[in-house]
Parts: sequence; C-alpha cells; structure tokens
Amino acid sequence: MKKKFLPGIVTMMAVLQVTAQDATVKELQKASTKEVKSTEKDGWKKSGSFILNVNQGSLSNWAGGGEQNTMGINAIFNYGINFRKGKSTWDNYFDLALGFQNATSFNRFRKTDDRIDITSKYGYQVSKHWYAAALVNFNSQALTGYDYGADTKISNFLAPGKLLFSLGMDFRPNNDFSVFISPATTRWILKKDDDFYALNLFGVPAGKKSYNELGAYLTAKYTRPITTWATYTGRLDLFSNYKRNPQNVDVFFTNLLVLKFNKWLGSTISVDLVYDDDVISKLQLKEILGLGLTLKL
Repeated sequence: MKKKFLPGIVTMMAVLQVTAQDATVKELQKASTKEVKSTEKDGWKKSGSFILNVNQGSLSNWAGGGEQNTMGINAIFNYGINFRKGKSTWDNYFDLALGFQNATSFNRFRKTDDRIDITSKYGYQVSKHWYAAALVNFNSQALTGYDYGADTKISNFLAPGKLLFSLGMDFRPNNDFSVFISPATTRWILKKDDDFYALNLFGVPAGKKSYNELGAYLTAKYTRPITTWATYTGRLDLFSNYKRNPQNVDVFFTNLLVLKFNKWLGSTISVDLVYDDDVISKLQLKEILGLGLTLKL
C-alpha cells in the first residue's frame, strides 16, 4: 500500500518542477485512492452458513425388508467473525454440528453427529503474506456418546475435550487460504466425566482428568467457491506430541461441499478423517450426505 507524500515534499517538487505538476497530482490521486480502498477492507466481516437436513422413510408390507419407519435430522452451523485494522487481524471461527437418527427397531433417537469446534486467531503482519500469530482452539462434543451395539457410554462433553494454545507464523497469500505453523504448542486433553476417571482413556491416564502435551502444530484452512452454486470448505490439523510418541501425528481433516439449488434449498456432503492413536489406532471416517434447508448467513 503506498503512503501519501508529505506536504513539504509535494511543495518542494511543485517549486522545482512546475512542468511535472500534473503528473504529481495524478500520482497523489492514485495513492489517495489506494488508501481509501485499503481502509474499506478494515473493520468487521461476518459470514457463514446454516444447514438443516431432514430425512424420513416408511415401509409397509415391503417384501425387501427394512426398517418400518425411520427419521433423521442433521444440523451444521459454520460462522466466521473477522476483524482487521491496519496490520492487525483477529479471526474467529465457529464449527458446530449435531445429528440424530431414529428407527423402529431401536425406538429412540441415536446420535449420528456431534461437534463443537471454536478457533480464535490474532495476527500481526510482518511481511506481504506472513503474520506473527497466536491461536487458541477448543473442541469437544455437546451430548453423551454411546457404543449402541453394547449400549455403553464412551464419551461425553469434555470427555474428551481439547484446549490448544499456540504461537507461530500464519501464511495468508489470499482470502481463500491460510496456513498456521507452530513449533511450540501446548494442548490439554480433558476427561471431565467422573464415569471415566478410573480409566485410561483419550490419552489421559487413569486417576486424572486432564493431560498436558507439548508439540508442533499446523492448521490449514481453505474456502473456495467452485461455481456460483457450489462452495468447498476444508481444514487440515496436524499435531505431534514431543512428550509421547512424536512420530504418531494426530490428524484431523474435515471437508464440506455445499451445493445450492436456490436461496433456501441445497445439498451437503461432509467427510471427516481423524487419526489419534491415543483414542484408537485406526483411521476414523465419517461421511454425511444431506438435502434440505441451506442458508447463507
């Protein structure tokens, strides 16, 4: 961004080079225009989407068999609140999801999706695309989770929960893409449910409700309108714990494709990939396809 010329310099140039006055004025006008455009970018920006998918099915005397009645509902809320002033930026992201499925055979709603993920990141610009940054992330779930086959409780709010604090550098080449890198990150794994206190779960030892980790962290976020009616949002998190098995990198990779048919109706495809050997030493996969109310906020 070009700065305005100092009045004294402009005056001196006008005295020494009268013939160049018109060119100088034009240059000042360009600089002033760029200054205004930059100022317009400062301030608060808010955007996001709310998605509500509902599905229902019913069978009667159906020779092929199946559940007599099924009903499912899934909601996704993505929202960003971002602030910029000069070289300072403050970005806040909210990623919430909750889903249920009901069928005649189990005669109650079962949870199919549950996510609370909140990120706040402050950055100060040190070069064209690089920012010195501090990041805080919290993620957990809202409701109790069960292994429905064994009818056993396996998770709950803050069990597990993760609270991460990180200092590093943020690379932001454009408005669609950013990569935050930190060699020094602290993370707390939470196990606050008393039913799990005596168990070694989620990487938290038996007899403790939390465990602190120190490691390296990377998070990349990408949002891109593919067409006027399709938008992709992806995020990749990598964390290596220096204190325990640093070679086993935790991976969280979430993908959301939103297809808009009109102002209200749309379809979504959500795919999550998770690897955390403290929870389960296998790749976790979750895929949800939905059709329903899709609002751009």
